[in-house]
Amino acid sequence: MDVAYIRRWREDITACLDRLLPGFEVRFGYPPGRHTIGGPAREQELASLAGMRPPDDLLAWYRQVREVSLPDVGNGYFIHYPGLVLHREVTSIRGRFTADVVVFASDGGGTLFAVEAVTGSPVYRLPAGETVASVYRSDDPRFDVVATNLTEILDRLRDTVEVFAATGAPGDL
Repeated sequence: MDVAYIRRWREDITACLDRLLPGFEVRFGYPPGRHTIGGPAREQELASLAGMRPPDDLLAWYRQVREVSLPDVGNGYFIHYPGLVLHREVTSIRGRFTADVVVFASDGGGTLFAVEAVTGSPVYRLPAGETVASVYRSDDPRFDVVATNLTEILDRLRDTVEVFAATGAPGDL
């Protein structure tokens, strides 16, 4: 993942928020929360992530964007800051899929998003399920692969934000 891609992604999301937030309260009946796209993660945070074997693309992302908070887009979408990634309960998945993972994002409904450790491919959607000894298990059919890699899930998130800004339709990752 290159810096130019991340810069364009940030610009696209910012443009969507610039269209969405003015008049938000009139349109939706409540004031918007704080929507943020943070600056780069600190080197100490990046070094701490190394033990989790994060994929290179996730580290490249965090070198440019520490966190994203979009609380009013649909049910909310959040790309977690490195400190939260480090303390996530889930580090592997078993059952329909078996992999060591790094949970890096969530929605406002309790669904987590995890990328396979080391390779960065694929990205999994983890709806509420059982977690024992850091192993996630679920029979929920929503427990699935949602993207081939981090870039694809970021593109899908950008598209979801664009549709929400234009129509108010919540979309789904």
